[in-house]
This record gives sequence, C-alpha cells and structure tokens, in this order.
Amino acid sequence: MINTIIFDIGNVLVRYDWKGYLRRLGFSDDICEKIGEAVFENPLWQEFDRGVLGDKNVEQRCRALLPQYAAEMDKVFGHMEDLVQECTYAAPWILSLKEKGYKVYVLSNYGRTLFGYARTNFRFLHYIDGGIISYEVQYIKPEPEIYEKLIQKYGIRPQEAVFLDDTAENLIPARKLGMRTIHVTSHRAAVEGLQKLGIES
Repeated sequence: MINTIIFDIGNVLVRYDWKGYLRRLGFSDDICEKIGEAVFENPLWQEFDRGVLGDKNVEQRCRALLPQYAAEMDKVFGHMEDLVQECTYAAPWILSLKEKGYKVYVLSNYGRTLFGYARTNFRFLHYIDGGIISYEVQYIKPEPEIYEKLIQKYGIRPQEAVFLDDTAENLIPARKLGMRTIHVTSHRAAVEGLQKLGIES
C-alpha cells in the first residue's frame, strides 16, 4: 500500500531547459554551444548541487574557462532565476495528492543559490511535507546516501513509497531500497505511472 510520493523537481515539477535559457539570452548557436560545454555540461555544474565548494567558487571556475566571453557569462550567471520555470500543474497536482491523504516529499539535486529563488517563488513547495535538497546534505543523486537521508529524516517506509524522477539512473538506488519508481518522460507519463499503482491525481 503506497502512502508516500517522492518527487524529483527538475523536469518533473519545473521545466529545466538550459539550451532554451541560453537562446532566450540572445546568444548565437556557437556561443550557446561553448557556454553549454563550459557551464551546464561541465562536471563542475554538479558541484553547485553538491554545495561543498560554494556557488561563487564554482561560478568563477566556469568563468575561467571562457574569459573571452565575460559579458556573456555575466548574463548567464546574472539571470539564473530564469533557468527554471514552475509547471502550471505542479501546485494543483501536489494539492490533489495531499487531499487524497498521501505524504508528499521532494528529493532533488539543487544548488543553494537557485534553490533560494525556488523556495520563495515556487508555489508547490508550500504544500509538500518536506524533502531533501542536495546542497543541504552535500550528496547528489544517484548517490545512495541522499535517499537514505530522506528516509531517515521522515521515517519513510520504502515499500510504501514511490519515487518519480526524469533521470533513469536516479531511480536505481530508490528501487534497491525497496521503493516503486516512475521514470518521468512527460507529465502524462507520470500521471499514468501513478494510476498503474492505484494512485489517482
């Protein structure tokens, strides 16, 4: 009997599209590719989420890779709040699940600065029962420790929980712990996945 639903945030409850973000800043395809490699596809990007090095330190390291594009990098790091957008269905979805008696948590890789904006501006975060954000515990998915932190903090029974994530690799540790999992390829796929488990939302 599932009584707990655990959501990833990016591309599940919010839209995360760094390529679209760079295009909206007005960059050429060539500059988008260079900045994408230096920032969003760089392993350093995960260090924002891990929260060990500090956001400014990680930003400076990324900037150092493209000193010739200092003005463009100013735009990239100066408008990061536009990098993710809350999905219109997110808050009603969470509320619907809560009204049906489910406990709802989030488990997400997120950096300190960006999550500060999310905490203030994303409506769905006001309705959840809690969660673990990577920078807070200095572990990132799919490291098993971050899943264990969530379970321990809230006394979750893994066999009574389902975890939804858009990255298939992140589902593996949850399954090993005994959770049901749903690979989110779209909102419709997520809703249908829950329905197969007897959860109407």
